[in-house]
Amino acid sequence: MNTRVKQSRPKAALDFLAIPRGKPKPRTSRWTVPSDKTIPLRYQEDLLGIYGDVIDRVKLSDHVGLMGRFPPVLVRKKNAIYRKHGICTFPGGVPFEIAYLQNKVERYFDALPALGFSGVEISADTIPPIPRKRRTELIRMAGGAGLEVFTEVGEKLSGAAIKLEDAVASIRGDLAAGAVKVVIENKDLCHFLRSGPKTIVDIAGAVGLDNLIFELGPGGWPDLAVWLLRELGSDINVENIDIAS
Repeated sequence: MNTRVKQSRPKAALDFLAIPRGKPKPRTSRWTVPSDKTIPLRYQEDLLGIYGDVIDRVKLSDHVGLMGRFPPVLVRKKNAIYRKHGICTFPGGVPFEIAYLQNKVERYFDALPALGFSGVEISADTIPPIPRKRRTELIRMAGGAGLEVFTEVGEKLSGAAIKLEDAVASIRGDLAAGAVKVVIENKDLCHFLRSGPKTIVDIAGAVGLDNLIFELGPGGWPDLAVWLLRELGSDINVENIDIAS
């Protein structure tokens, strides 16, 4: 689901100086996907008044808050503010993983639109890998619930990075099942940057840069971001930026 709001850029204070301009929203590349760890609503409104035009999606990443502290009315208010600024939202992957372990995935997918979310992250950061067949079923189920689906590849719990051929196969499988974009885990990106950065370029070349989101944190900042921009260009999609920083 895409929220399309016409973006009207006010005249800049120093508009006589030429700078590179990004593509207008809605766009398929150069996404900025920051994390909102539940900043206050008035702060959120003020921040979006300044930066809303450069934010494409927002991940609500206070997992404990979403599952155990925040009333539905607060979550709906936050999502409504983002929607007013043409920004779609989705919760981080941990609530999905808990729903998966508790056999409540279908209920979880049904609950998200009612809370104002337009997307979902299907990940396996803290749980064993989900078999390919079941992963495909889950992506299709989420899409059937009207959700924009984001998935993730990487080896957060192991000591090694994901192999090139496994990453490409997983990404292609997720996209074929209906995922909008696939996130490459920060831990793997940092590993590749240290020991084999060409792997990152090879993955992007095999599946298409528009289909990927790169996790810029928590590790590798700012070297990872600088390397990605230099090697892959300014049209990369990025995630894991603290919206309050």
